Amino acid sequence: MPHLPPLSALRAFEAAVRLGGFARAAAELNVSTSAVSHQIRALEETLGARLLERATGIGGIRLTPAGAKLLPATSHALSMLSEACDDIRGVIRQLTVSANTPFSSMWLARRLAQFSSQYPDSPLHAVVLDGKPDFARSGIDLAIVHVHERNLQPGDEMLLKETVFPVCSPELYPLASKAVCRCRLLQETHEDSPEIDWRNWTREFRFPGDFESKIVRYSSFSQVIGAALGGAGVALGRVPLIEPELRSGRLVPVLHGGAKLASWRFVLRRNPSSQHRLVEPLIDFLRDEAAAAPITGVNNVPVRRET
Repeated sequence: MPHLPPLSALRAFEAAVRLGGFARAAAELNVSTSAVSHQIRALEETLGARLLERATGIGGIRLTPAGAKLLPATSHALSMLSEACDDIRGVIRQLTVSANTPFSSMWLARRLAQFSSQYPDSPLHAVVLDGKPDFARSGIDLAIVHVHERNLQPGDEMLLKETVFPVCSPELYPLASKAVCRCRLLQETHEDSPEIDWRNWTREFRFPGDFESKIVRYSSFSQVIGAALGGAGVALGRVPLIEPELRSGRLVPVLHGGAKLASWRFVLRRNPSSQHRLVEPLIDFLRDEAAAAPITGVNNVPVRRET
């Protein structure tokens, strides 16, 4: 393949982009920063195009259109080479999975441990990632992404849809079942998700005009559920994230308020460069878990979609 650039130059380019700078790439490749710079400059001369340009911020570089075109192919090729070499050496590479904070802690973590028990010789690494995965930089094999239904990407596979309805602790239920407006209303701050905003539940509960003074806002869903478990108020629960709390009875639905389908989805997003042998088995496992029987007692909650 006489037209291919040197492998060392491609490795320097990929590392600089993934790690966000020449110095970090040099440390990983065990060469000097100037050597990385020279290799990338030589790669650009070979291809007749600029791949990186200066930018403000950490690392001081960003991809040009030509660099953005080269990076996925380079990452994929290097990943395949690494996988093949590891197989020959008998090295077992860890499987890296990412998801946002509430999904990781409330739904995924226990299931990943169950999956790992089926492959005890294959290390598994769970990463909390609240934003969208950058596969070229992160080394993540599979991401579970929380995304609005209108922003799905080609290749995304639906894993779970959420249903939202009010829940509270059993101790608070006698009051909440009669007059939710007399309770503190616990709310997660989240953009573009009307079903988890108490202001969009006034029709169901006939809140008085001053009800917003009872809303306590939190930056994360985990905080909301922690407060609800402590009996602090009524929360807008998201199923399946609160499955364990509902099954154990630590939270109970305030059924007369109904339920709403959430506008966000949890989807499976594969790293196109990953060749890890356990990606497909893990996807099959997660599909089965997502398709498991719904929670007893929640099926009767009337559900409607926000318009």
